Amino acid sequence: MTIPMTILVIFTFLFLTFYFFWRARQVSKSFAHHVRMTVGYLFQELPGQYSSDRRLRNGVLIFMTKSCDEQVKNIVIKKVRPHNTALRVNLDQILVILFDREDTNKAEVSVRFKVVKRDADISELKGELVSISGVLNFEYRKAEAFRVVLPIGDVYQEIEAP
Repeated sequence: MTIPMTILVIFTFLFLTFYFFWRARQVSKSFAHHVRMTVGYLFQELPGQYSSDRRLRNGVLIFMTKSCDEQVKNIVIKKVRPHNTALRVNLDQILVILFDREDTNKAEVSVRFKVVKRDADISELKGELVSISGVLNFEYRKAEAFRVVLPIGDVYQEIEAP
């Protein structure tokens, strides 16, 4: 009697695990279908600039977005979590990325991070992963929640137009 029950529990666990991974993948594909997002970073020039601790390093993550769907009104980012445990993002408020149809479908927003481990030697973040979750708002459709994991790209640099 216990062996069939154990098998049933194992199959249920495997089914639920498969379902949640499949659902997360579908949500990620839906986000990529509507919006292209890349992540850049900058370290703060002077350590301790925003606190009295000169050993504390800070910086910003820059989210560069491009709308692929004309119906996307805005993106609301509710949570940002770097996978590197030495980095901490304290998102006190939500971030909203607006897409102005008259000007362009590109927009940028940034969020501050700090290096919380004093002995961490972080000189480059390229290739590190960051989880972003929030909501895509559309003009004539119901809003869609998303959670996506993106790699951090190169150091953010403004390119001047000649």
